[in-house]
Amino acid sequence: MNRKYYFVLFALVILLLQKYSVEAQDFYRFKADYTIKLSNKGNKPVMKKGTVFYDKNVKKIVIKNGFPLKENIIHSDTSIYFIRVGRVINRTTNFLPVEFSVFHLALNGNLANYGLDKAGYILNDVSRDKGLVIASWLPENNFKENLGKIIIATKGKELYSIVYLNKKEEIISKHIFHKYMYDKGFSFPTEIVRIYYVDQEELYELTTYRNIKINETGNNEYYNYRIPE
Repeated sequence: MNRKYYFVLFALVILLLQKYSVEAQDFYRFKADYTIKLSNKGNKPVMKKGTVFYDKNVKKIVIKNGFPLKENIIHSDTSIYFIRVGRVINRTTNFLPVEFSVFHLALNGNLANYGLDKAGYILNDVSRDKGLVIASWLPENNFKENLGKIIIATKGKELYSIVYLNKKEEIISKHIFHKYMYDKGFSFPTEIVRIYYVDQEELYELTTYRNIKINETGNNEYYNYRIPE
């Protein structure tokens, strides 16, 4: 074999290594503009707009809300902070750890089963229906007193819907995931529909994401947001 053959072979190996290194890269930051359209009690339409930032190493969901009210909303593992003009005006308990947010799960490639295998749930049953794979998850014995069944449907390799039930197997809420975007191995649903129930009234919430950026190097003041004292 001549030198030219070895050179071509070496170049091909380098190209393949570059290709797989890009595909296997670590996704750690997520940024997107969002629009939320929802109906409150009485079916009065409400709209919100802003930008969301998330760094999975910092583990804070930072929402820069721009309409109708300018404020920053910070989700940490234990609390949700509402900040206006550099001051915390309200603080509530966060019942959903950020590790189980759609942002964290997507960055880690665990969105398809919503991380339930690491959240105290056990896979109970799997079936197929009209192109969907439907899996029911039951809470482990330690959590049965407080948690109900969760049913997840996937289409292809993507999460399609989640249905939350209480202990009486009554539906609490439904989440439906649409219009996935794909970028170098990363995927994310750009439309999420939430249907939930308050006083037997069915309410809807549609969240649309656009201008999605992964592993952004700027905006560190938001990814590493410092909550005012």
